[in-house]
Amino acid sequence: MLTLSPDLRRFVIAKIPSVSHLEALLLLRSTNAACSIGQLGARLYVSLPQAIKIVDDLATVGLAVHLGENVQYLPKSEKLARNVDELAEAYVRRLVEVTRLIHAANDKKARRFADAFFMRKDS
Repeated sequence: MLTLSPDLRRFVIAKIPSVSHLEALLLLRSTNAACSIGQLGARLYVSLPQAIKIVDDLATVGLAVHLGENVQYLPKSEKLARNVDELAEAYVRRLVEVTRLIHAANDKKARRFADAFFMRKDS
């Protein structure tokens, strides 16, 4: 049984905060041209403000460029591009594992936040 490489797991945890971010990234990668953020949002079934947030997040981590009302897939490095290529392949073959990793990473972040809040409250 194949599994995600440690490098890919680190990439997903560090750069992909939600399945919507992943799907946006893969849609942008497949078009290989600028598209409107509104169209991207419609394809993801999210609101325009949510689509803008996703685009901003992808731009912040160096996976896309925000061009006014448009966005384009443009990784800042070859390593990022290779990671996205590997992720695209893994998503086709290991969809459940990839989505579980994204959700698990978010659960851990939420748990750490809650733990920090309770630790401060007890102090």
